[in-house]
Amino acid sequence: MTISNTIALLDTNVLVYAADEASPFHRRSRDLRNRGLNGEISLCVCPQVLMEFFAIVTDPRRVENPREPKEAIEEMEKYLLSKNIIKIYPKEETLRRTIDLLKKYNLKRQKAFDAQLVATMLSNGVKRIYTFNQEDFSKFEEIEVFTP
Repeated sequence: MTISNTIALLDTNVLVYAADEASPFHRRSRDLRNRGLNGEISLCVCPQVLMEFFAIVTDPRRVENPREPKEAIEEMEKYLLSKNIIKIYPKEETLRRTIDLLKKYNLKRQKAFDAQLVATMLSNGVKRIYTFNQEDFSKFEEIEVFTP
């Protein structure tokens, strides 16, 4: 299945800020997420984003007010169960695409995960991402990067 170029992936930080009322990015993230949940715009998530969300919001070293695992899972399930948020998954070609991106951009360390996320997007025909970490994704000429 190929997805329209108008769909955009929500990066992990957008989900984290949407769930964190103390964040200065909360309102913008929440509003974007809600527009997707309501079907006003086409948004998607993938397993990597949801798992990163869980890891971050339950880790007291990463957030000021960590969530209990049960609460974090409930938030993840909002996305998973939503009829309006599209779920995309790595495909057989995703690893090859990831390796190609690692080579093309000479990436190291944690940047491998950004490449994997972009490869998952591209394997599903998604070429847009919403993130507050524009610098992490601006190097990838294959996609468009937006801030909520």
